[in-house]
Amino acid sequence: MTYSSRNHDALFMPMNFSNHFLMLQYRVQLVRCEPTSHFNVLGTYCTGNGILHDDSQRFHLDAWTDAEWNGFRNNFTSIITRYWDEKFELTPNRPWYPNPSPQPPSASAITCNLSLELVDSAAQAHHRYFIVKPQESNFRSFASSPNRLGMFTHRDLAYDWNTRRTQVGPADRRGRRKMHSVSFLQCTVLHEFGHTLGLDHVNGAGNDDWNYGVSLDQREDLMGMGDHLTGREAFPWKSQLRHHLIPEPADHKPHVPALKFTARVTAPQLITYWDNDWTPAPATP
Repeated sequence: MTYSSRNHDALFMPMNFSNHFLMLQYRVQLVRCEPTSHFNVLGTYCTGNGILHDDSQRFHLDAWTDAEWNGFRNNFTSIITRYWDEKFELTPNRPWYPNPSPQPPSASAITCNLSLELVDSAAQAHHRYFIVKPQESNFRSFASSPNRLGMFTHRDLAYDWNTRRTQVGPADRRGRRKMHSVSFLQCTVLHEFGHTLGLDHVNGAGNDDWNYGVSLDQREDLMGMGDHLTGREAFPWKSQLRHHLIPEPADHKPHVPALKFTARVTAPQLITYWDNDWTPAPATP
């Protein structure tokens, strides 16, 4: 029923005979970074002189006011959980949950939940996020699940637009698609928390433009450049099941298919992109 690790905890419980819930639980420390702070987060560092260094650029840090910091902390948890909690359901391919005899097993679905708690010390935390206030707006925030670290800015709880050349529409006879300028709306902290959950970019690990998608359906994905969830983002919950369900022996009821779960998004979603090159179809005479 319960699972604990350095990366996260989990709780798996039946709600009734037809539904279970699987909750991933994360404890996060938010580290307030001032211009005078000394830190090094996976090579991005400050030595207390107000300059933040990454691989290619220097950024000038501003100080936090207490009101700004408290506002960031107060909004951080609710923004992430409101987006990620109860957004997926895992549906089995056959009955699997044993009911009291003489009732047959039920095909219990699994609701995917998320719990996020802010803690005050590194010893309590699964992950540590360093929060900075750069004057420049082009700092690239990041999160690494294996290292249990991340760095965000004071702007990252808000939604912002990114515009990219994107393949749209069906392919022609040569397999080519039209290229349009498309603007995508995304909240950085939601995308980066996807990395904390263990998700790569929609086209695999890496930070090249291609990794964030090529086609419209890839680009609009949360792990591309947009705000759209698919069953792919439920992978952290599907993967967690191996810690809670006992595998059946290979020779157990060979005529019964192996138990598998299919993820689907259960929450309504908005369209959060704009095709800048879209033109309406000609009116029919």
